[in-house]
Parts: sequence; structure tokens; C-alpha cells
Amino acid sequence: MPKVGETLTKEQTSAGMERLKPQQQKFLDLYFNGDKTQTAAAREAGYKNPTVAAVRLLRNPIVQERLEEMRLEARTKYGVTVDKSVRDLKKMRDEAWEMGKFGEAIRAEELRLKATGLLVNKSHVMHEDLNQMGREQVLEKLAEFQRMAERRMKNVTPETEEVAQIVEDSE
Repeated sequence: MPKVGETLTKEQTSAGMERLKPQQQKFLDLYFNGDKTQTAAAREAGYKNPTVAAVRLLRNPIVQERLEEMRLEARTKYGVTVDKSVRDLKKMRDEAWEMGKFGEAIRAEELRLKATGLLVNKSHVMHEDLNQMGREQVLEKLAEFQRMAERRMKNVTPETEEVAQIVEDSE
């Protein structure tokens, strides 16, 4: 992939390859290196309709190819990969747990799960006027919230027979 301002070879031109425009590179620099959202990067790069432009840019094969190059360059330069980060966080979690620093261990595990996409922060804001509710109504509302939370959770605790089998197998 030619950089901004580089001339394309005849082979590249005949293959239908286009050059990355300076505004596209500015968008990528802001998006990848500037810690900006795609819309903020497009806005700062000078696009008139930044929300639409950002989506179109990230679907553009030329931009996608350059973004992948930038990721590879960063990976090579800094040695950062998701796999390495997850492995390091697991090591930090285990060391913190062994030292009895449970808060740090939980935080490391939380970051590890977020990095792999297994944990996504979701928050629901519900407005209830507790001053207008009686004690029974408040308790009923709390029970409703608990039922909602339980429906969203997945029970991963093995049945007691499975635990006994695991203990027997480990001995």
C-alpha cells in the first residue's frame, strides 16, 4: 500500500489501486493514534458530515488496508497484541491473587474479559420516585430488579455430583 504522496506503479494503477488521500490519512492518524472516536476523527479531519464519512471511510478498502498496516506497524514497534495483553493480565491476576490482593486480581480479570470482548459494560437507568412508594412497593421493585438481573446471568456453577467427580478425578 503506497503512503500518502507516493506515486503508484503501473502495475498498481492497472490493478485499480488508488492512492490514499491526505484527508483520509489525517482521519486514520486521528482515529488510530489520536484516541478519537471515528466520528470525532472525521470531524477533526475536515469532513462535512463526520458520522457518515467515518462509516464510509472505515468501509473503504484502501483505508482498511492502511489501517491494518498501521496496526501492524504499532504491533511491531510496541510489541502490543491482544493475545499478549490478555496473557499479561492473566499473569497479573494470578500474582495478585497469590499475594492476597483480591481487588487488584478482580480488576485484572475484568480488564482481561473486556479485552477479549467477553465482558461488555451495560447500564440501564431507571427512574423511580421512591418518595411516592411505600415500603412494600420498594421491596417489590427491588425483587423485580433482582429477577431481571438473574435472568441475564448464566449459572456456571457445576452441580454437586459434577464437583464430587472433579474432586475424585484430581485425587
